[in-house]
Amino acid sequence: MADQPKTFPCPQCGGELEWNPSAQQMTCIYCSSQVALPDASSFEAQEHDLLAFLQENPKAVGYGVQLESLSCKFCGASVQLPPSDRRDLKCPFCDSAYVAEASAPAANVVQPESLIPFHVDRGQCQAKFREWIGAGWFRPNDLKVLSRLDKIFGLYLPFFTFDALARSLWDAMAGYYYYVTERVAVEENGETVYRDREVRKIRWEPASGSRQDFYDDVLVPAVQKQRLDLITRVYPFDTKAGLVPYDTRYMAGFGILNPDMPLKTVYQVAEATIREDQEKRCSGDVPGDTQKDLSVRTTLSEQTFKHLLCPLWVGSFRYKGKVYNFVVNGETGTLYGEKPWSWVKITLFTLALAGAAFALYYFFGRR
Repeated sequence: MADQPKTFPCPQCGGELEWNPSAQQMTCIYCSSQVALPDASSFEAQEHDLLAFLQENPKAVGYGVQLESLSCKFCGASVQLPPSDRRDLKCPFCDSAYVAEASAPAANVVQPESLIPFHVDRGQCQAKFREWIGAGWFRPNDLKVLSRLDKIFGLYLPFFTFDALARSLWDAMAGYYYYVTERVAVEENGETVYRDREVRKIRWEPASGSRQDFYDDVLVPAVQKQRLDLITRVYPFDTKAGLVPYDTRYMAGFGILNPDMPLKTVYQVAEATIREDQEKRCSGDVPGDTQKDLSVRTTLSEQTFKHLLCPLWVGSFRYKGKVYNFVVNGETGTLYGEKPWSWVKITLFTLALAGAAFALYYFFGRR
């Protein structure tokens, strides 16, 4: 796809069209005229053969729209934003003010074929923040008043989904509980007496088996762990019904987080996830009451993938000089973030519990 203009002109006034999540249409920021995009209700994203794609080593083509690329000197997050969003820019992940223009727009990505549009707009995101920031008894009383909301970024994140057929062979030692009666010596009133007791034993037997499972749309973001910890808290995204064909008009007014990892590295994460899950499933197949020495051998086939973009609001707020981050799923509105604790409230609550426990012991334990 050839480079597109930086803006999408309004057919009514010639102004700038942006994607409006609440209206699910393009909306002019000047005259509020709306332009619908093609119906994508019957769209089904194409799966690509993973091994063949990696061998072809496809050329990077970028995102097909002109954006300015910026990179953070502290956490390394690289984003592409519309030119109008560059003023007073801070990194949306670490709140660092040291964000410098990259040497060139990031074009070392394979253009996705689909995306999930934003359904939650900025106003809805801010409303969710206000509701969330004041919730929680163990939070400071002045948190809702003193917390200062910094700029919120609407970013598309690069994701890959992977399909694979997993065939596993396993063997283990299966343990079966049984009980025997043993006579043991015990001390009673200063004398040694013998009593019978039930003792649990384990009978170990070798076991083996196989299973076959198909993994559909294992979702892995192409981002590093320090950002992944936040992102996974607002899963899931609807990678089936929520997808539309890739169209740069859905991105008007939003930025893109550039991938931190190439496809091959992202797949290694997905493969490790599948193999770990297969080991848990095979463990569940081992008969008996307990097990040990489980060994699982898994082979993967029919491996395909999709490359897509998912919407995320990334924001931060300040409270007493410290910065806290939060994220909002741009499709579902699910919010996750970190908030300060009121250690005074926690201490008082702990003391109250200790006092209640002492009172119960005093009145009932002495009887």
